Amino acid sequence: RFFKGVSSEVVARVETFSHQRQYASRQIVFFPDDRCDCVYWVRSGRVKITHVSDNGREISFRHLFHGDIFGEECLLSQARRLYYAEALSPTLLTLVPGSDFVRLVREEQELSLALARNACRRAIALEHMLSDFVFSEVRDRTLRRLWYLYCREQEGCEDSLSITHQEMANLVGAARETITGVLHRLRKEKVISLSNRRINVLDPALLRQLSGVKEDFGSSL
Repeated sequence: RFFKGVSSEVVARVETFSHQRQYASRQIVFFPDDRCDCVYWVRSGRVKITHVSDNGREISFRHLFHGDIFGEECLLSQARRLYYAEALSPTLLTLVPGSDFVRLVREEQELSLALARNACRRAIALEHMLSDFVFSEVRDRTLRRLWYLYCREQEGCEDSLSITHQEMANLVGAARETITGVLHRLRKEKVISLSNRRINVLDPALLRQLSGVKEDFGSSL
């Protein structure tokens, strides 16, 4: 996903600086205040980026899927992580040391352009999130997030979403009990089915219609 449009020569050069690391489900990739010493790409599995407040409340900024980049704040002078990165399932990551990544971005125009495109997608995602929090009810926020997750899971050829009610609540900024109620109503409407911490989308066209998403949501986020 990140390297779409990047030449094979540039990708090969990035690979010379990279190595892979396997993470178990629920394993922390990095903690707040860890050094910003690596950039990561998701090869398989899923990672969430979250912030936890002093009183234990959690908000999820992003769920990352195959091809997504994270940890690129090493490009800044900031030396420490601000958030948690956690594997949500058995996950394989590609890591590039931060100093090598900075040099590659300076030297490879295609890589700089890919990074700029990714930053634009992140900005659009943030604008969607802020608009949803201000203007949308919990049901609408949940529908849009379900549609986005469904699109990304389909890219990985998964036929259902693996996510807990609490994780969904953290993504849309609502109480778990509220999200549970919304999901059960969507089940009664035959939009989804629920089983063993998995959400099966029964009617993708109806889900997209109810979400109100007009553009290709997956490509914009």
